[in-house]
Amino acid sequence: MNIGRWQYVTALATAVLVSLSIDIPKVQAQQSIDVRTDEARQFSEDFERLTDVTARANILMRTDDGGDITYADILANPDDIILNFRWAKAQLARGEVRGASATLERILVLDPDLAPVRLYYAIVLYRLDSLDEARSQFDRLLQMNISPEVERNIRQYISEIERRRKRLAQSLTMTLGSQIDSNRNAAPNDKIQLLTGTPTAITSSADKPNNDIAYVGALRYDVSYDLGYQEGHEVFASVTGYGSDQVQLDALDIGSFSVDLGARIRGGYWMLTPTLSQTAQSLSREKYLTARTGRLRLDWNVRPFFNLNGDVSYSDERYQNTSESTALRLHSGQRYGARIGGNYTWSPNNRTTINLTAGKKEAARNYYSYDSLSGELIHAYLFGGGSYISGSIRYGKDQYRDPDFLTTGNSPQHRTDRTIRTRLTYGAPLSTILPTDLFGDSATANQILGFLAPINWSITGEYLNTDSNIPNYEYHNARAQVFLTRRWEF
Repeated sequence: MNIGRWQYVTALATAVLVSLSIDIPKVQAQQSIDVRTDEARQFSEDFERLTDVTARANILMRTDDGGDITYADILANPDDIILNFRWAKAQLARGEVRGASATLERILVLDPDLAPVRLYYAIVLYRLDSLDEARSQFDRLLQMNISPEVERNIRQYISEIERRRKRLAQSLTMTLGSQIDSNRNAAPNDKIQLLTGTPTAITSSADKPNNDIAYVGALRYDVSYDLGYQEGHEVFASVTGYGSDQVQLDALDIGSFSVDLGARIRGGYWMLTPTLSQTAQSLSREKYLTARTGRLRLDWNVRPFFNLNGDVSYSDERYQNTSESTALRLHSGQRYGARIGGNYTWSPNNRTTINLTAGKKEAARNYYSYDSLSGELIHAYLFGGGSYISGSIRYGKDQYRDPDFLTTGNSPQHRTDRTIRTRLTYGAPLSTILPTDLFGDSATANQILGFLAPINWSITGEYLNTDSNIPNYEYHNARAQVFLTRRWEF
């Protein structure tokens, strides 16, 4: 008897034993375990992206592009204030922040009482990390004839300058929301699955595609400490908790808790970020995964408008069995990853991100081990008033090492999954839709409005499609999400 036939006989015997102890729903839960693990990991990444794009939207400078102006025009009319101001805006649109600073400074020499120009100059100094000079300009603006809205924005900048001056910085970010999925349990598209190579119709309604609503919450605490060097080196830590509670499919409730420790080492145009992480995840309120991860990231600002970045990572993943799945320990092992990406800022309003990622998972059983390769394209557009829209498309391929004879029978077929995920998100502060007199004009009403206005709301539509050469793992899911996010800095 050769090895292949012996594996087949062993698989058949195992299938008989397994069928006596677990039913198809438990097999389905085991098959989709990677989907659940990736989902919690993906939420953490999306959480950071939403926070980043929201922060950028809130400090967006409202400028026209001045694209029809050339430097020759400036030389021909060096004292034309309007022309110089438009030229400064064109420089900002191209990412030439230092050049814009010089242009704005020249305008203020000609007319120091131009509040709009001084405001741009103060913001440019802020972007250049010249915090003392920026604070001086903002203080001078407060003594000029400006609108209440501009005054509020200036005081926000002053508050941010004071926060950045402190060596110890802390923030708390909370997200609450809900999502609805068309196929929450990742059931096969054609309602057929293989068991020891035999196509088996899925008859139980619990194992067919089920839509469901979930309530989602996340809380993150960040702390960083400036080490006092001129370059701005700092150490940081964060604690993140995430939970997703299904209305009907309680077996798919997800929980995640992680702790990160790291440092940011800056050197002019580059930054090196080593990070150590500890993560614990639960499924149906039962702990099933503990992961320890090390990551090293490098950011290089090639040009003011172009950033290259990449990272390498190693993770030791330890799974434990749950009542829903009795073979999760077989997924335990090491995960290796490498990513390279770039951000290109077309203008202060537009940024495109490209990521290429390669990975390797080494599991206790080779039919759970795989190599992965993926690419992602993201584009964000920032509107005025802090609103934004962001879209992305991701394509990935997972190639498994060995066939799973419990699934494929005597076929030597190796599992191959190809996944496409598209997303579109729109978000804005609540202040854009809340009338200023909603709660009246009393002091209490202003306090309520002051608490609600900075909350960011976002709505996301997503479609995920996974094609596989094995029907058990071929599925698609449409998802809609609504989130409210509030950030406190202290």
